[in-house]
Amino acid sequence: MLDINEHVPGTVEPWEAIAPVRPDTPHVRALRFLDLGGDLVSGVLIIAGGVFAYGIARGL
Repeated sequence: MLDINEHVPGTVEPWEAIAPVRPDTPHVRALRFLDLGGDLVSGVLIIAGGVFAYGIARGL
């Protein structure tokens, strides 16, 4: 007889059924790199735009 909380071979634990598992393939790594690259570019553009706008506003 099995205990009520004992793991039965071949079954899936509840946390395993809903946990996202991202495969480690070149395509997935490329998407992560592009996502990070896009975040960095947008951050630089936002900061540079703010510096530029501040310079224009000070010159007026």
